[in-house]
Amino acid sequence: MNALIKHIEDINAKTQAWMDANPGSWGGMIVTDAKHWAEYGVHTVEDFERYQLETYIYEGHKDAFGVKGRHYDFKSMSMDELKAEADYISRAVKEQMELEDQMEKEAIERFEKAISDNLAMGAEDRDTAIRWVLQAEGLENEYDAGYICYSMGLPYSMDKVFEPFIKERAA
Repeated sequence: MNALIKHIEDINAKTQAWMDANPGSWGGMIVTDAKHWAEYGVHTVEDFERYQLETYIYEGHKDAFGVKGRHYDFKSMSMDELKAEADYISRAVKEQMELEDQMEKEAIERFEKAISDNLAMGAEDRDTAIRWVLQAEGLENEYDAGYICYSMGLPYSMDKVFEPFIKERAA
């Protein structure tokens, strides 16, 4: 068990060094309590590495495919099979993130085109054009800017665009 704790402490030290070298960045620290790991059946460095792979695959499956990987029979998988599956999940997550980025870009383009179209149809300014977009989407009475972004496929960072309209109605 001492080798396991030393291994985890080494990982934590690397994470801390990275955070120290990159102010404003953060990283999670791994629990170093041997009793904690024993409760998970983790007693050796190999057990820990296996646990990490299984967890990554299980959780990463959701990022890649929308559902957690409950179907896996991890106990029957070798370390090589786990590593191969983790690599597959990593590629699938990357592809999904790229797809979502593209979808957000397209949603922004649609939103901006709708604003331009509304301005061309007589909206007196950008705020009016946005208000018309919200009305067309049935979101003119929404009080959650994040939900507006979600509904329109826009990145949540655009919530600031809609907050003035929400505040205006709340006043």
